[in-house]
Amino acid sequence: FIFGFSYIVCDKSYAQISVGLKSEYHFSQVNFDPDAGLNFALLPGLTMGAVMKISANPNVGLQAEINYVQKGWTEDFSRAGEPEELLNRLQTYRYNYIEVPILTHIYVGGKKINVFFNLGPHLSFLMGTDSTSSNVLPTDTASYVYDNNTAIGFEFGISAGAGLAINIGRSTLQIEGRLTRGLNNIIDRDTDGAPTGSTNQVIGISLSYLYRIRDLSKLKKEVPDE
Repeated sequence: FIFGFSYIVCDKSYAQISVGLKSEYHFSQVNFDPDAGLNFALLPGLTMGAVMKISANPNVGLQAEINYVQKGWTEDFSRAGEPEELLNRLQTYRYNYIEVPILTHIYVGGKKINVFFNLGPHLSFLMGTDSTSSNVLPTDTASYVYDNNTAIGFEFGISAGAGLAINIGRSTLQIEGRLTRGLNNIIDRDTDGAPTGSTNQVIGISLSYLYRIRDLSKLKKEVPDE
């Protein structure tokens, strides 16, 4: 991240600035400690947001985003050997963040199509939580309860992704697979019954549309030398 940012500053005469929108379909889970004997499943979710990309020459840039992100987990209370009518007893905990990744953007390839890699930190701010249940019995007790009273209000972590960019005139389509990992607990470990560790992990695929609003290299050529 520091390398990419420094490079852009040093070579700003070559920079291109693009802005756009992104959407992502992903699966999230929470890594609990301890987790022995717990039956958790991946939770589908969505990411939607805005993107700004500053591309430098050669092949290094900075990609900043502001996203609405759904994360969480699903606990399955059904156990092997139970009757069919007792299967699929699910309790889902979903929590919603405003997330800001700042990523070093490295890209290789031609003018029309290139491959890129993103890596950098993110900071997330909790906006709220909700939970849903399906076929849960009164005797089913959640292993860890996550709500606004036990939640940590922010998260910091790291994001890494790779994908394909298709350039059409001033427009760019980006398809990216990304893994995001939180580095701090999302549940206050000092509350009763809380786990020692609870960190987010998300893997998903996204589609972004960007439009180049400024090309500083062209602007420099248009300015006559004094």
